[in-house]
Amino acid sequence: MNEVIKWQGSTVDVQARLVPQYLWNTASIDVFLDGRRILRTGGGFKFTGSHSTPFNHAGSTHLAEVSWGFCGLSFSIPYQLRVDGAPVAASRVQIRNWPVALVVIGVAVAALSVIFHFIQAIGT
Repeated sequence: MNEVIKWQGSTVDVQARLVPQYLWNTASIDVFLDGRRILRTGGGFKFTGSHSTPFNHAGSTHLAEVSWGFCGLSFSIPYQLRVDGAPVAASRVQIRNWPVALVVIGVAVAALSVIFHFIQAIGT
């Protein structure tokens, strides 16, 4: 995590952030090349998966692909990055805004508490 990744003399930065969707959070993995975003997974509701997109660099079109695994209870996601089918990086990326997950958990606990008390009030 946080290692410097190079590809064709350019700096690659992989970032992850939580995206609130519905009653849950999903994670989006973003890949930057010299500060320019070349790939965003968008936070689809998948525990594991992959996403690819073409991008232009030095006058040529390339294909970036990131695949990720299940993060479990940690605040980092295992990933593999390939460009044009060649491996560029395999590591874990820290989720930048992980405290957002605590807000969702707090809201869920509060909602369950209200429902429990409502059911209890009806039963008496």
